[in-house]
Amino acid sequence: MLFNSYEFLFAFLPLAIILFYTLPKSVKVGFLLVVSYIFYGAWNAAFLPLLIFSTVVDFLIGIKLAESDSAKKRKYLLLLSIFMNLGVLGFFKYFNFALDNTNFILSLFGLSEIESNLKVILPVGISFYTFQSMSYTIDLYRGHFKPYKNFISFATYVAFFPQLIAGPIIRHDELVDQINESTKRKFNKDFAAKGTVFFIIGLSKKILIADNIANAINPVIDLMPIATTLEAWMCALGYTAQLYFDFSGYSDMAVGLGFMFGLKFPQNFNSPYKATSITDFWRRWHMTLSFWLRDYLYISLGGNRKGSVRTYMNLVMTMLLGGLWHGAAWTYVIWGGIHGSVLAIERYFGLDKKATSKLSKLLKQAVTFFIVVIAWVVFRSESGDLLSIWYQKLFIFEEGLYPNFKANTRDRYATALVIGFIIAWTQKNTFEIRDETYLRKRTAIFSAVLFFICTLFLAKNSPFLYFQF
Repeated sequence: MLFNSYEFLFAFLPLAIILFYTLPKSVKVGFLLVVSYIFYGAWNAAFLPLLIFSTVVDFLIGIKLAESDSAKKRKYLLLLSIFMNLGVLGFFKYFNFALDNTNFILSLFGLSEIESNLKVILPVGISFYTFQSMSYTIDLYRGHFKPYKNFISFATYVAFFPQLIAGPIIRHDELVDQINESTKRKFNKDFAAKGTVFFIIGLSKKILIADNIANAINPVIDLMPIATTLEAWMCALGYTAQLYFDFSGYSDMAVGLGFMFGLKFPQNFNSPYKATSITDFWRRWHMTLSFWLRDYLYISLGGNRKGSVRTYMNLVMTMLLGGLWHGAAWTYVIWGGIHGSVLAIERYFGLDKKATSKLSKLLKQAVTFFIVVIAWVVFRSESGDLLSIWYQKLFIFEEGLYPNFKANTRDRYATALVIGFIIAWTQKNTFEIRDETYLRKRTAIFSAVLFFICTLFLAKNSPFLYFQF
């Protein structure tokens, strides 16, 4: 079930909100859990037991961690949680990738390839709920928190439908207590108004900007061998805008849904294309993943505590693994390597510092944006062959305008791209808008018009890009 679908907008969501605020307090948390499982099961009910299994294991391990005084046993329990979570994630996400690479190596030595009839399907949202659940046991091992005694509350945190599929990646201490407290509150019109506007803004980002760009550039990317240099750049810039408005749109919708249920989610995007360095970019892009990688991977590797060389290595290693987290392909690893290398270079030369003048800021923003665009080409490329051809088209001039862009999508692409970058570069993001703005009459009218326009363009099959990760 998609946020941008008729069944969600006009059936699932209204019914869930009405029942949540009318049911007795004692059953509200359980209701949210059931609703979340129904939402997830609507995609593929066969993978619902996997989500429940992951939740149960980490909940029980959390209790055992708190009960144990043995350092050896606590480490064993933590490793069990990590092995279980990463083992499940690794199998479903990287089995086919590992098999393909193994067969490639075997073929180099003239050995027989491994045959497998196993069809491994990636469960939607597994990368997100795995990280959420695993962070809980790591925090308990570090002694930062006490375990939760109520399984229903913890399970609702792991499975809560607004952010289950594509984040934000929310820490347990940011949500579990909120879920319990939300059941005691009555309907709050301020939260509801803010949540509705957040949701409609996110819906508009997805449908009016991201989808219009995607419809134009996807066919051209498939025809990259015959594309012109102008088309290659149009696709690169188009994907840069598409990915941002698709993913930040989902995040805005998730945050908006949280507000509707009386919950505050953390910010996931802070105008990343205004960044003045790649270091700054990662403080602004997919912030909850950035902070997760920093707190649970970079610091665990040693962070910046073991000398300069080790710091640079840790930055690169963190981003390599962050790239691999996004998908089972070498292009994601290369993308992570590019970002990790630039992070290390910026740290070495002090380029991650704030700009001292307006001109310096604009120059740094332009250089950062160029690097981001070039790296997104790697991220979007489904194979090394496509990446090689796309880069050739970008930097080896080929005559021509845009013969491969269809006329009926080209104009929408241009409009969406221009509006998108004006918004990304000059406007406030949703978290920067003052709270009183959400309660104004003109905001309500504008939101209603936007929502009506979006409903006219709802597509039957328009999944969010980060569903594949």
